Amino acid sequence: MSPIRALFGQDIRTLENLSCLMRARSNANNDLAVSEVIGVVMLLAMVISMMGGVFLVLSPYVNDFQDNSAYAAANGIAERVDERIELVSGANSDVGIRATIEAATSSITPITQIETWFIAADLTPQEQVSVDYINSTSFTITAQNESATNAHLWTPSGEQEFSFESTNLPVLLTHNLSVHTLWIMTISDSLGNVIHKSAYITISGLQITTNVQQGDHNIALVNDARYEKFSGKPWAVTEKPDLEIEELHDGTMRASLRLRDVSFVGPIPDGTTLHMNIESSGPINLFSGDAWNTRFSYESTLGDTISPQIHESWLRDYSLNRAAGTLDDFRGISPWKRASGLDGLTIDSGENRIDLEIDIHRIVISK
Repeated sequence: MSPIRALFGQDIRTLENLSCLMRARSNANNDLAVSEVIGVVMLLAMVISMMGGVFLVLSPYVNDFQDNSAYAAANGIAERVDERIELVSGANSDVGIRATIEAATSSITPITQIETWFIAADLTPQEQVSVDYINSTSFTITAQNESATNAHLWTPSGEQEFSFESTNLPVLLTHNLSVHTLWIMTISDSLGNVIHKSAYITISGLQITTNVQQGDHNIALVNDARYEKFSGKPWAVTEKPDLEIEELHDGTMRASLRLRDVSFVGPIPDGTTLHMNIESSGPINLFSGDAWNTRFSYESTLGDTISPQIHESWLRDYSLNRAAGTLDDFRGISPWKRASGLDGLTIDSGENRIDLEIDIHRIVISK
């Protein structure tokens, strides 16, 4: 036995054994370090998976919130634009305002000649006059009691006078005016008394478009009325045209209507902040006072469902009274001549005197 072993005993480790022990400990530490890295990676993967699941669950709610915010913003824009147009609409010609409207998520576009109205009424109980549009250069005038002898045609581009012999046969009038968007025909007797008026009016408006998750949401402001449409759905009537019918204290029916035409001139206001000039072209008083044989027609090309919805709302009371057999006591809007309404509509059966108030407001918007 060596002296060293004899001195320190049999448990003395050689240098080689010590080296092996150190290598074993180093390997154990390395294995522990690898295990910690794998644990951290697995924890991160778990967190990411959980976050992805949360986003997946919340995504529809976030989208709905964004859509609701955009929808509310679009309605706010519509309200502000309508208020500013309303402020100017009844003013004198060339009176207007400068408006600034925030529209970060929406755009405004014009919708041209989207509605057409024809309105006619006799201004005396002794005569019934019909004005019929033949083509862009001619009309016929028919007076049942032969009292009509003069006619006056007014359009935004000019006016023209006519004289003719009294007759109960149709009288052909030819002219050289543009009657595409608006015309007013006034008929007088030999003493210069106005006995009849007829008018044809086309109405333009504006549309507010907002992009939402399901497509475009549209709001149309036309003639004091409001319509809405969501992507893939038909247009719906939110507010009807401003036609009011009421019975006065003396039993006379009163009908009032304001027609509001909005047109754009020059570039269309765009951007996240809309700057626009809103200016009045001057109001036109079409009827004011007693009228007989009042008849009118309405048609909208905004969507296939608009005209039927409006007609149904106007004729709802008439249809209920017709079904109940109480038409003799009914006073309101009813079909003119044929019950189908193809000839137009009238008020208080058309034969009775009514108080008729109709104005046309024309507004021009520019950038």
